[in-house]
Amino acid sequence: MSEIPAKRRAGRPRADEAEQKRGRLIVTALEEFAQAGFHAASLRDIAEKAEVSSRTLYNHYPDKLTLFEACLEYSGRQIQPNLPDLDGDLNARLITYATEMQRQLFAPLSLQIAKLIYREGSEFDELRKIARIQFDRYQVMPVAQMLQREGVAEGDSRSLATQFVVMAFGEWQRRLLLGGERMTDAEMMTHASLVTGIFLKGIAAHL
Repeated sequence: MSEIPAKRRAGRPRADEAEQKRGRLIVTALEEFAQAGFHAASLRDIAEKAEVSSRTLYNHYPDKLTLFEACLEYSGRQIQPNLPDLDGDLNARLITYATEMQRQLFAPLSLQIAKLIYREGSEFDELRKIARIQFDRYQVMPVAQMLQREGVAEGDSRSLATQFVVMAFGEWQRRLLLGGERMTDAEMMTHASLVTGIFLKGIAAHL
């Protein structure tokens, strides 16, 4: 007599199903925040579009700010795996990093989220605080770690890395705020090379 596979009992979803559902919720929320803005975005609408219950949403994210923080965390993590291996000397690695990060930041959804932060962050300090944490974690820290591997003291590496990132993404920010076409790959590389050269000359005493 052959055995009949036991059906999975109704109840909690498997871990992989729960993770897929959570990922779908985050992606849907990102798109909703980008299109509607933070204040106008509706948690109920997000739950409906993600095809999850409001109860499931609130179990994970008790308020809109918590959900937005999770969205920025997810967005920051997605950028990192797309960076190529950073080989070569420090000059080459910084150029590659700056070029690839600009490419990621010019992606449509990244631009929409950045515009949202600029637009609504001035009225909502918690929004700016979350953005600052993600900026430090996913844009500044990779550069700080590169500098530390070259012998820059840990205490100096973060402030120097911050300056590099501000310089490297300055043209992206200018076009975001004042308008302009997306930079071409060649323009990104040229800008990254220029900024890296200026930066390394300026911090020569630290290397």
